[in-house]
Amino acid sequence: MRELVRHASWNSDRHRIRTIREAVFIQEQQVPADLEWDEQEETAEHFLVFSDNIAVGTGRLTPDGKIGRMAIKKSSRGLGLGAELLKVICHHALQNGYQRVYLHAQQHAEGFYVRSGFIVEGTIFYEAGIPHIKMVKELT
Repeated sequence: MRELVRHASWNSDRHRIRTIREAVFIQEQQVPADLEWDEQEETAEHFLVFSDNIAVGTGRLTPDGKIGRMAIKKSSRGLGLGAELLKVICHHALQNGYQRVYLHAQQHAEGFYVRSGFIVEGTIFYEAGIPHIKMVKELT
């Protein structure tokens, strides 16, 4: 199986990004569509994950160093694609002068982010009715 993570453009890759996030967040997790799309889509740096030349995952990095909207289609989970996506986003951030990144992890995914070097900062809060926790990573 060939896997690839690449930098994406909201303008040219919007359909792929939206398709993945609609499947994962809106359909699977029941996040209201009006909460899924925000004003940061245009300014964020987006990434796509491919498996066998099919887009199966996405994530973004906002100008303030927040990693978010990480999603891997259900049929492609458990293959290490999410970890590879996170690694590429962190590497990109480091190469572009970020010293630290953060994210709002869904509570059930906390262990996934800990394995990638993130640490918990703060207490549990809710976004779209889902428990989240802020996590940070110093980039080196």
